[in-house]
Amino acid sequence: MMIMKNRYLPDEYLKDLGLRLKIIRTFLHLDQRRMSDILKTGQSQISKIESGRAAPTLFQLRTIKNLADENDYLRENLTWEWILDGKGKGIIG
Repeated sequence: MMIMKNRYLPDEYLKDLGLRLKIIRTFLHLDQRRMSDILKTGQSQISKIESGRAAPTLFQLRTIKNLADENDYLRENLTWEWILDGKGKGIIG
């Protein structure tokens, strides 16, 4: 059995990612409590993610992208590259 070592994302990356996720949430007119319901987590976890103190799960990232894809503008203008790295097409660029 192969065991993978836990790898940590740099603090600066988590802060930038959290800010982009907050921008998406705000664009969709959702508060942290509603977003926490959608992502099946607590509001405090959303706060931690958006402030860069915690990393979102793959489920949470995929759910956010699916939610964004329900919006006509975001479906055409929001790429995974922007969400994950801040490059390419996004809400702000």
